[in-house]
Amino acid sequence: MPSPKPIQLNLALTLVALEVLTSAAVTIYFGYGLITNQVNDLPILAAIVALMTGTTVFLAAATKALFDLKRWGRSALIFWQFLQISLGWGTIDGKNGILWLGITIFAVSGITAILLFSKPVSKAIPS
Repeated sequence: MPSPKPIQLNLALTLVALEVLTSAAVTIYFGYGLITNQVNDLPILAAIVALMTGTTVFLAAATKALFDLKRWGRSALIFWQFLQISLGWGTIDGKNGILWLGITIFAVSGITAILLFSKPVSKAIPS
């Protein structure tokens, strides 16, 4: 019988699953705007929908890989956490910054990165 996944891995999986769902929700929101012609600049919104679709697929695949204890899933999700931290900084910066959103991004990404770097998660994923 395989050993149970450590709590740190389960918490990280929960947080990245929430990130996947958030990415999917944003994709659907922008896709709805594209389909219902609520657009000022069609090529830009189409590009955003395409990028968000790719992001959602990437996150879902990496989350599945982490669930299956594959190393590339952990590496991809660590990369994503650091990317999100840089996006969070851009969210709070400037005169139109959204402080609560930036803090939320920092908190979720920071906690997830710490969990993914923890020893129990490192040991749970075979080399």
